[in-house]
Formats: sequence, C-alpha cells, structure tokens
Amino acid sequence: MDLQLETRSLVDAVTHALRDRILTGEIPAGAALTEQTVATGANVARPTAKAAIERLTHEGLLRRGANKTARVPQLDADDIADLYFSRMFLEREAVAALARASTVPEPAREAHRRFQIAAKDRSLTGIVEADIDFHVALVAALNSPRVSRMHTSVMGEAHLCMAQVQAHRLLTAKTIATEHGAIVDAIASGEEETAARLLVDHLERARDRLVNNLAVISATAAGAAATVPDPSPGTAAAES
Repeated sequence: MDLQLETRSLVDAVTHALRDRILTGEIPAGAALTEQTVATGANVARPTAKAAIERLTHEGLLRRGANKTARVPQLDADDIADLYFSRMFLEREAVAALARASTVPEPAREAHRRFQIAAKDRSLTGIVEADIDFHVALVAALNSPRVSRMHTSVMGEAHLCMAQVQAHRLLTAKTIATEHGAIVDAIASGEEETAARLLVDHLERARDRLVNNLAVISATAAGAAATVPDPSPGTAAAES
C-alpha cells in the first residue's frame, strides 16, 4: 500500500493520506488497517502508524475493539438510520436557535463557499470536508462544549456516509449546495420553523438515498450469489 504524503508533521501526513483513501473508497468498508501495514506502506515507524490509526479511530473513520485490528466501519441500514436520527436531534435545535437570533456563523458561510469551489473542481474529498465543516459550524455556534462533543462523536461515521453519497452520486453537489444555501438564507431571515424543516429535509434525503443504495447493493450481491451453482457430488467426481 503506497501512500502519497504531503509536507506536514509525519503523523498528520499519514493520517491525512489514510483518511483520503478511506473517504474515496480506496480502503473499503470492512478493510483492516494494522500498524505494520500502515508503517510499511507509508515508510514510517510503527509508533507513527499507531498514532495515525488512533486519530482515525477517535474520528470514527476506524473502529477497533479491545486487542483487535482497526477496521473501516461497515454501516448497515440501522446504523445509518440511527446516525442521521442523532444528527437531526442535535442539528435541528442548533439551526432553530441560530434562526431565532437571525445569526449565520461565519465559519458556516465560509464552508458553504468552499463547498461550491470544491464542487466546481469535482474534488470528492474537498466536497465532503466542506460539507462536514458546514454542519459542524452550525452546532459549534451554540458555544456549548457538551453539545459539540456529542455532535463530534457521530460526525466520524457521518463523514463516511457523506463520502458514500458523493462516491455513488446519490445526491449531486449542486443539490447539496442549494440546500445549504436555503438553510443559510432561512437562518439569516429569522425563519425558525423553515430553517429547521429545511435542515431535517436535507438530512432525511441523504439518509434515504444511502439506505436505498445499501438495499440495492445487498440485492445485487444476493442475486450474484444465487447465480453461482453449487457443484453436486456427481459434478465434483466428474471434474476430478
């Protein structure tokens, strides 16, 4: 596994390279990442590889049980539904509070601008990062460390979901940018109910596309498996 590293601290560079490969699907769901594999692929010491894996585990882009190898999470329909329920629970209230004050946080506006630039450049990682930053900025504007911690705890897996939305073209970047813009406008206009509804619609649409896509993938895999004949004893004997 060869990793292209940018000039930055070594742990940051390895983390960034792995994150990029996870989000683009080059390292697929269910794949294992060992310290030795990462160290060899990036040509770094094992402590550096370990630190990068720990960071990605903290972000939610990897999962690791006690004394087990870290793996990219394999999210099922229930995981996705619960993830988006959790996000809606927190982000809806954040958007409503901001709309009551008619205040759009500047980091959210900046993330929206970066999203539009990334969409023009067709940069999947740029789109996903700006999308994440937009939603994080809305919650962070509440200035509640506890709420932000709760939100951060689900955003790693959300990161994976957002990447899948783009990788499978479930929603166009233009559509997402339009929806972000409408949320920003509703907040700025003090339209609390509208802002909250737009946010919920935005998340529900992504959730439903992801769940439906997962069902299609499962059905396709099941169909492919059904077309593979099981060799009968007679066939096996004839082949031998």
